[in-house]
Amino acid sequence: MKRRIIILLLFFAVLLSTAQERAHFSLFTDRDLYISGENILVKVFAPTDEQSGIVNIDLINTRGKIIAGISKKIIDHQADGFIDLPDSISSGCYLICTSTKSNPDLTVKELYICNQFSGLPESDIGLRSAETNLFIEKSANSVQIDGLNEAYKTREKANFTFHLPSEFIAQISGNLFVSVAGFVPGFSSGTFFRRMNPMKSRIVEKEGVILEGSIKDVKTGKPFKNGIVFLSIPDSIPRFNYCITGEDGNFNFQLDNYYGKIPVVVQGFDREEKRLLKIVLNRRDSLKSALPAFKTWTISPEFRRSAKDNSDAEIFCKVFNYQELTIAPIPLYKTDGYPFYGAPSEVIDPQLFVDLPNFTEIARELLQGIKFRAYNRIPSLHVFNPAIFNYFPDQPLVLIDGIPVRDLRVIKDMGSKEIDRIEICHNKRFYGNLNFSGVVAIYTLKPDYARIAESDDLIKLNINTIQPDVTLNGPFRQRLNEMDLRKVLLWMPSLKPGQTIRLDFETSDIRGFYRLNLHGKTKDGSDFYKEQIFEVK
Repeated sequence: MKRRIIILLLFFAVLLSTAQERAHFSLFTDRDLYISGENILVKVFAPTDEQSGIVNIDLINTRGKIIAGISKKIIDHQADGFIDLPDSISSGCYLICTSTKSNPDLTVKELYICNQFSGLPESDIGLRSAETNLFIEKSANSVQIDGLNEAYKTREKANFTFHLPSEFIAQISGNLFVSVAGFVPGFSSGTFFRRMNPMKSRIVEKEGVILEGSIKDVKTGKPFKNGIVFLSIPDSIPRFNYCITGEDGNFNFQLDNYYGKIPVVVQGFDREEKRLLKIVLNRRDSLKSALPAFKTWTISPEFRRSAKDNSDAEIFCKVFNYQELTIAPIPLYKTDGYPFYGAPSEVIDPQLFVDLPNFTEIARELLQGIKFRAYNRIPSLHVFNPAIFNYFPDQPLVLIDGIPVRDLRVIKDMGSKEIDRIEICHNKRFYGNLNFSGVVAIYTLKPDYARIAESDDLIKLNINTIQPDVTLNGPFRQRLNEMDLRKVLLWMPSLKPGQTIRLDFETSDIRGFYRLNLHGKTKDGSDFYKEQIFEVK
């Protein structure tokens, strides 16, 4: 019996070591203690065999609910970004984790967040992760740090130098990550690995995030085959895509090279118009599979004092409107200058003519070759086809600010004061397997999309696509009477290795302990670090 137990223990030990050696994401944050309203700076090293080009970084609570999250493009097996903490987030333990659609393994890091208004709970007992499968880094003993003092004054300039042996540099994979930020002595948050539950989709995100879901027959509740799903992205030059569902009713759209938050409209319908459909989007509302067991933890007086000092500093940051980060301009999306339906046959500006109260009058007075009528209070619209010298029998593609509209009652009451321009295509237009009996594209003066109502088969949402790059702002120099409340003194997420690396920073007005960190990855997949602690008095 004892022998069997020993064999089982050895077996589980091998499994744990395999989990450590398995290709994984390495996850780092600038600090372990945060205040609501602050930014969490994040750095990720991806395994060399990672198939996905996009990594999701999510903040979750102890129940697995996603509080906030970002998507970043993986470049040279690395990514970095930031997560905005809501002002209303409550005090307690939180987890931040990485995930991709192609990798079921998560890297999870524990954080503590203190609400700047309510502070820490009165009780000194809290929850912390009890996970034992911890992320392990090797100390880079051959790396030397010169010039960093044990203590500095506030607003003092400092510099230091890393010395890396050439044989050590030869083992490094990619760039290094260096930071200098405040920390609480005696409090260190752990990082560990978890395995995600099997995902419904294994589509690999290469150049952008993926929007996916399914459409179902409202009457039967079953997946609908051969349904058409439109994806519209309103813009000055609108973008459009479509998908035809299979047996499972699923659809997906790859939003390649989109940055920031973008408005999206998803519509699903039966081309024969016999069935009412419902769209169900796949949302990552929870990461319960990433949750470890939790244990009680005693909040130390030093931790409580640090949380209070940081909360006070954050309030002053709000007063002085201090911006910690500068967001890089969003990369421009290159187009050929025309919308997806091509160059219009004619463009009409209603503002150049007498004011007309509704679209019936606009069509009658301004739009040649457009027949807009209402039969039994149901409007219809047809475009004149010069090739056959007659009107198309089918309704054209009608757009409002790039969004397809099938119910023409939406445009019936639109007058000249609401419309910026109308673009008309009198010929049959083709887009993939779709064909349109002409196009009537209406662009409003103040696009708000409110006139297009949501329903089971039409969903409007704002999607967070790839987060743009950011840089850490330096100390203020404009007015000497302003307080310098930086808690992160240096943040260099992608630093090229070299035998001698000289860096400098300036301390802020916040006294306490700070930690210099250097992290990197070797070509065999292992992680290394070098750190040194100093005090600002």
